[in-house]
Amino acid sequence: MKIEYVNPFVEAAVTTFKSMCRVEPVRDGKLELREAGFINTYELIGVIGLTGGVKGAVLMTMDLNVGMKAVGAFLMDEIKEPNTDLMDGFGELLNIIAGAAAAKLEGLHVSLALPTVVIGQNQQMHAKQSNPWLLIPMKFPEWGKFNIEVSMEEV
Repeated sequence: MKIEYVNPFVEAAVTTFKSMCRVEPVRDGKLELREAGFINTYELIGVIGLTGGVKGAVLMTMDLNVGMKAVGAFLMDEIKEPNTDLMDGFGELLNIIAGAAAAKLEGLHVSLALPTVVIGQNQQMHAKQSNPWLLIPMKFPEWGKFNIEVSMEEV
């Protein structure tokens, strides 16, 4: 995966959370390449497939409490426990981020699948050897950490 494909996802996350949730996330460490095998995630996971000029996926994962705060800010309503509003709101935030990033990947004609959201402890994602995940650690200074991960290759 080309590194210039990563920045649009970071920029889209910052812009989306800043404008939609009134909180500004920041990068929180070095990029990490997650190669073949299973990778651990936070408890709240959203994934959206990418097709068109690329194939792959975007993953956003965060602690459940961080997710409830972020989605609550997005919906302008406090979320006190996992529910359908949390799941739908988290999927919509991921959809907005992925859509904004895809629009910046000029010439690749990226299409998005519908987002899937999962809640649970000890969840793992699988990384294929030929298509690893690039982890972008982020955090909300007010709430806590989250990750954006991208796995993508040109077709």
